[in-house]
Amino acid sequence: MAARDGEETKRRILSAAEELFAEKGFDGTTIREVAERSGLSGPLILFHFQSKEGLCEAVKDAIVRRWQADLGGTFVPKGAAGAFVETMIEAAFAFYHDNPTMVRIANWGRLAGDDAPWGGEEEIHRWYRASLVEAQRRQEIRDDISPLAITALISGAVHVWWEFRGHMEEHVRQGSYDPISDDAYLDQITSVIRRGLAPREGSEEKEA
Repeated sequence: MAARDGEETKRRILSAAEELFAEKGFDGTTIREVAERSGLSGPLILFHFQSKEGLCEAVKDAIVRRWQADLGGTFVPKGAAGAFVETMIEAAFAFYHDNPTMVRIANWGRLAGDDAPWGGEEEIHRWYRASLVEAQRRQEIRDDISPLAITALISGAVHVWWEFRGHMEEHVRQGSYDPISDDAYLDQITSVIRRGLAPREGSEEKEA
């Protein structure tokens, strides 16, 4: 019972801190505010996380763990490179939709000069790279585009949509563009990226 109570306490603290860091940034948030939002005491928060810095890292770790859980991390099987790329796009799109605090916390961090990867994030990117490299070796996707460029292309297309969606909707209201739904945007960028990564005509299988 005590262990479960401790986990529930941490969950409440992390939830409150994530909301506040997204609203006000790390520098603009105090432990007292986290205590008030969570309904717990400041000393109890510090008991579990030692410092505000420790709490911030725990919030980032929790967000990345949700990302890892959504992705699954299964290595791309032979012949499934197209589906893997589609999974990268769809998983990122869904995660951004379901985790708006992630973008705001990351933006606050960049304003403060923090470009360091979040805990566990590097593991995801190593999986991306390894899967893309293997798919390129098998000539299932183009091998003249770097895995970093592919990852940046997918991340950028997803990130811009969710970070600037309100801004783009204002352009729609002003008549600059026709409206487009989230699902239509996802379908269209997936189609463009998959076609762009299709093996070049005349490429040959390079299986060992």
